[in-house]
Amino acid sequence: MEAVTRSIISNDWITAILLGIFLLLAFSKKFYAEDFWDFSRILMSNKYFTSHKRTLSVLNFFSFLLFIGQAFIISLAIYYFIIITDLIEIKQTGYLLFIQLFLAYNVLIAVKYLTEKIIGEVFSISKLLDNYIFYKITYKNLLSLIVFPILIAVIYGWPNSKILIFSFFIIWAIANLLVLIRYYSKNQKLVLGNWFYFILYLCTLEIAPYFILYKVVTGIS
Repeated sequence: MEAVTRSIISNDWITAILLGIFLLLAFSKKFYAEDFWDFSRILMSNKYFTSHKRTLSVLNFFSFLLFIGQAFIISLAIYYFIIITDLIEIKQTGYLLFIQLFLAYNVLIAVKYLTEKIIGEVFSISKLLDNYIFYKITYKNLLSLIVFPILIAVIYGWPNSKILIFSFFIIWAIANLLVLIRYYSKNQKLVLGNWFYFILYLCTLEIAPYFILYKVVTGIS
């Protein structure tokens, strides 16, 4: 019987990151209690999106805190995916690889956001895109928190479980797809009336960025 090499991942710096995520959530709940309550209920109520007290901007501080939490969770999940699956050749491991993944993810999202804002200005649809971006980012923030327990189970329970790490990304992908379908179904008249631009948008700003992220990940790992 051949010996099977087991990947050993240090939990020291990972625990610090998880603690940081919980602190972000605690800070958000403490100082933005109303927003946090409305945010936690968006699957049941649209108040978070319709409240007259809230500006539809992902740049408000509450949304920014949640996005940072999302970036930590997704970057850490990508890190474990690389380590566990061996589908990508690894040049280095540890917190340096995580930092590179975290920066790559944030740069990609920032470029995607700025591109969408530029498109909105060029085609005079800023308000429409602002609503769409706010809706999409808000749900991604929530979904990252929903699948967060799976990542914790991988880290502390089954650190070499390919099933769990694949489950994380499958659930994440399906949930994001359902969120987009829900939004498009509510705005189907607008989508059908501009189907060419809609398909072009999906290919360039919803699908292509993830191929770019994959290329970046394979390049730095």
